[in-house]
Amino acid sequence: MNLAPIVTRLGHGTTANARRAARAFWDDVPNKERAARLVALLVGCWVAGGIVLAARGTLWALLGVWCIAAWRTGRRIEREERAEAAFVQWIYERIGDRNGVLIAELLDGLHQSGMHKEWDAATLRGVVERLGIPVRDSLKVGGAVSTGVHIDDLTAVWDVHTTPPPVEERNPSPAPVSSDNYPTTLRVVHSASGAQVTVHPYREEVESA
Repeated sequence: MNLAPIVTRLGHGTTANARRAARAFWDDVPNKERAARLVALLVGCWVAGGIVLAARGTLWALLGVWCIAAWRTGRRIEREERAEAAFVQWIYERIGDRNGVLIAELLDGLHQSGMHKEWDAATLRGVVERLGIPVRDSLKVGGAVSTGVHIDDLTAVWDVHTTPPPVEERNPSPAPVSSDNYPTTLRVVHSASGAQVTVHPYREEVESA
């Protein structure tokens, strides 16, 4: 049995949960309150350590809770990474054999597919830049000059490839249906710290606990 994927998922989930807890505990907090929180954390750890030493069974319960939380978070991260890669691949295929693609063209493509009709060019640009892809303010594509993504900027950040054409068969069997066959959707979440963009598969599978 290959344990590497399991360990990797638990590691990613643990890291993400720890960072989220640290931000909630420490960020945007006055210095005086930080000191009070540190004292409360030390007292809480001391009490928790005493409980674990007195009742060893609680250690296994805490370990189980940690594994479940890390596993679910790690699985969500993996799905988001696959969805991000699919969206970048879609941008690459929209470029084709040209030098790039304009943000307006990408936005039209999303709207024509029935996705995110509430988005404007600024929102889509923020999504693209959040994925690490530089957006040029002046890019000439097919005689039009506007804001867009150059092919060199895209390939320098993401490992994309050309999808080979389908091979015709005399008696082709129907393709299996899975969530990977559906387009990608991106969700913009507005919070006090600013807008955060999260990428998700368009058709989400029902997660079991």
